[in-house]
Amino acid sequence: MKVELCARAALAVCLVLPLPLAAADVRGEVADPSGAVVQGALVKLLDGDRTVGQTRSGSRGEFVLAEPEGGPAAGFWRVSAEASGFEPTSQSVAKDGRNVRLVLALAPYRASVEVHAVAPLNTAEVDMSGLRETPARDLGEALSALDGVSKIRKAGIANDVVIRGLQQNNINMLIDGARIYGACPSHMDPPAQHVDFAEVDRVEVTKGAFDVLNQGSLGAVVNIVTKSPGLGFQVRPALSLGSFGYYNLSLTASYGNPRLRVLGGYSYRTSRAYTDGSGRRFTDYVPYSLAGRDRRAFDIHTGWLDLEFKLSDRQQLSLNYTRQQAGLILYPYLTMDGDADNADRAGFKYAATGVGGLVRNVRIDGYFTQVKHFMSDSQRLSAMGGAWMMAGDASTRTMGGRVETDLGRQVTAGVESYQREWNLTGLMQSGGMIRTNPSIPDVATTLAGAFATWQRQFTERLRVEAGVRFDHAAMRVQNQQASTNLYAQFHGTRRTANDDNYGSGNIRVSWTLPGSSELFAGFGTTGRLPDAQERYISRSMSSRPMVGNPALQVTRNREWSSGWSLRRNRFTLRPLFFYSFLDNYILVNQQPALMSSGMMTASTARSFTGVDARLYGGELSYRAKLTERLSLDGGGSYTRGLADARPAVNVNSRNLPEMPPLRGWSALRYTLRSAFAEINTTASNRQQLVSSDLGEVPTAGYALLGLKLGFTMGRLSTSFSLDNLLNRYYFENLSYYRDPFAAGLKVPEPGRNLFAQVRYSF
Repeated sequence: MKVELCARAALAVCLVLPLPLAAADVRGEVADPSGAVVQGALVKLLDGDRTVGQTRSGSRGEFVLAEPEGGPAAGFWRVSAEASGFEPTSQSVAKDGRNVRLVLALAPYRASVEVHAVAPLNTAEVDMSGLRETPARDLGEALSALDGVSKIRKAGIANDVVIRGLQQNNINMLIDGARIYGACPSHMDPPAQHVDFAEVDRVEVTKGAFDVLNQGSLGAVVNIVTKSPGLGFQVRPALSLGSFGYYNLSLTASYGNPRLRVLGGYSYRTSRAYTDGSGRRFTDYVPYSLAGRDRRAFDIHTGWLDLEFKLSDRQQLSLNYTRQQAGLILYPYLTMDGDADNADRAGFKYAATGVGGLVRNVRIDGYFTQVKHFMSDSQRLSAMGGAWMMAGDASTRTMGGRVETDLGRQVTAGVESYQREWNLTGLMQSGGMIRTNPSIPDVATTLAGAFATWQRQFTERLRVEAGVRFDHAAMRVQNQQASTNLYAQFHGTRRTANDDNYGSGNIRVSWTLPGSSELFAGFGTTGRLPDAQERYISRSMSSRPMVGNPALQVTRNREWSSGWSLRRNRFTLRPLFFYSFLDNYILVNQQPALMSSGMMTASTARSFTGVDARLYGGELSYRAKLTERLSLDGGGSYTRGLADARPAVNVNSRNLPEMPPLRGWSALRYTLRSAFAEINTTASNRQQLVSSDLGEVPTAGYALLGLKLGFTMGRLSTSFSLDNLLNRYYFENLSYYRDPFAAGLKVPEPGRNLFAQVRYSF
C-alpha cells in the first residue's frame, strides 16, 4: 500500500510542478494528406544512409530526435517516416533543424498486417485500413489475422484473444495503455469488446515475455491505440453491411487548430445469429426458447470524445471518455447470455518534451474504467416462461496511472500503480424466492511497480535493448460475510488475503547483416498475478461447485526467442522461434475434497491449480512481389503446450488445454491504381493434442477460400469480402470453452459470409 501511495504522489507532483524546458533537437510532426496526425509512425534521423536515431510519433503525431555530437557529415540531416497504410517519406533538415512536418501519402491497399523488419523483437502492428477489408465483428476476431494469434468465439461477437496458446490473464489487453477488465468470470466481456472499430487507429502486439512497462504481460501485451484529432474540420461517416443481418453505422468528426483539437464519434453494431455451413443458426444448437432463437445476436452502442490541448510548444494535455452500452448478447457456448453490459473509459495524458537537465521527456497517464454486467438464462428453456432461473450480477472497476521519464538518450524509467475491484453475486430463483451467493466476494487488487528500460546502438549493426521491473501487489476479500467453507473443504485454508512480490527482466539483441537481413534473439522473464476468480471464487449453488485456490502463486514465464528477417527488393521473409518455461502455470482442474462437509456432497469441485509447463513453437511470414501489380503474402504458426502431470489434483494429461493447431494462410493480390482484387486461403491442421482432463476432444482440420475487392475514388473508399466461399461446415479447436458457466457444446463457425463497407471523408 505504501508503494501505491508513493506512485500516486508522484503522479500528483508531476502534474502540479512547472517543468523547465530545454532546447530540443530535431522536432516535428507526422501527418496524412488530410492533415490528421499519424500516431506511431517510425521516424528516423539519418546521416547519409546511416541511422543515428529513431523514435515513434506520439499521440499528436509529434516526435523529437536527439542530434548526435559532431553534426552530419554532409552538413544536413535526413529525416524519414514510415507507417502502415502509407508510403514512406523523407526530408532534408539543416543541423539544429526545427519544426519538421512530414506528410505521408496514402499507399495502395496492402496486407492487413504489416510487420516491419525494423520492428522490435516479436512486435507487430495491425493497420486499421487493412482490417476494414475483413468481416470481423470485433478486434478479437480481427487480430486472429496475425500469425501466432487465435480467437475463442463464444458468440457472434466478444471474441477472446489467444496468443501462442496463452489467453485471458496470461496476456495484457490495454486501450491507450489503460487497463479495462471484463466483469464476467467466463469472459463474456473481454477487454477488446469494449472498444469500437471506428475508434481505433492501430493495434500494437508484442509477443513473449519482453514487456516491462506493463505489469502482467506474461505471454504478450496488446495495446489498442485510438485515433487522435487532426487539424481543421473533418467528418468521416462509414457504413458496413454483412451477412446474417449485420449492420454497423459509425460517424467520426473532429476539429483542430494550433491550440485545441476535438474528436467525437458514435457507432452502432447489430446482427442476427449467424448460420454455419450446414445452414443452421447457432441458436439451434443450444436449448433456447422459441423467442430466444429469434432474438438479435447483439446490439451495441458506443460513443467517445477526445480533447487535446497544446499548453505550450512542448507540453500537451489530452482528456478522453468513452461510453459503451450493450443490450442482449447471445452466448451459445455458455449456460447464460448477457442481458446488459455497460462500460466506461476515462483518462488523461500529459506529455512534455525537451525537459532540461537529465530528464528529456515526461509522460503522465491516468485512467478510470468500469464494467457493469448482468447475465441470465432468460432466453433459455430453463427460464420457464421468460423469468430467469439463474443469473449473475457482476461489476469491476479499475483506477490507475503511470509516470514515465526519458533519462538522456538511452534510459526510460517510471512507475505504475492501479487498483482493481471485482464483485460477482450469483442469483438463483425458485418458487418466487431468490437466493444469492457472493461468487466473487468483492475482491480488491492493489499494485505498485517500478520499471526501467535501456537501449544502445553499439555499432551501425549491433543494437541491444534491456528492461527490468519490480512489482508488489496486495489482494483482499472485502466482503466480510463471504463464506470460506469451500476453500477449507477443497484446499485446507480459509485465507482471504494475499501479498505478492516479484521481478521481471529481459535483454534483446539485434544484428544487421549485409544484404538487408537481420538476426535477433532475446531472453525474458516475467510473471502475472492470479486474479480474484482464480483465488477466491466460491460458487456452491450448483451440482458442480466451483472454488478458487487461495494458495495459488505467481505464474512465471522464462522465454527464449530468436529469429531472422530478410528483406530484398521483391521479397521479405521472417521466421521466428520461441521456447517458454512456465512455473506455476494456472490450470482448471477437478480438485478433490480434502475433508467432508455435511452440506456439500460433491467429492470434487472445479478449481485452479499450478503446474510446471512448457510452450514452444514458431511463426513464419513472407511477402513476394511477383510483378509490379501482383503480390503474394502468407504465413503460418505452430504452438505446442506440455504440462507436468499432478495426479493428486487430477491433472493427468501431458497436453496443455486450449492449444491452437498448426495454421497457415496465403493471399494473392492484384493492384491497379487505386483498386485491388485478392484471393486468399486459410488452412488449419487437425488438433489431436488435447486435454482429456477438461473434456477436450480432437478437432478436424479445415481449409477455407475467400475473395476481396476494393477501390478508392477521391474521398470515397469501398471494400467487399466473401469469407468461407465454399460454405464449409467446420469447428475451430478453441471453440471448446472451460468453466464456469460452460454449456459443454461446440458451436460451428459461420458459413459463407458477405461483407461490404463504404467510407467517406470530408
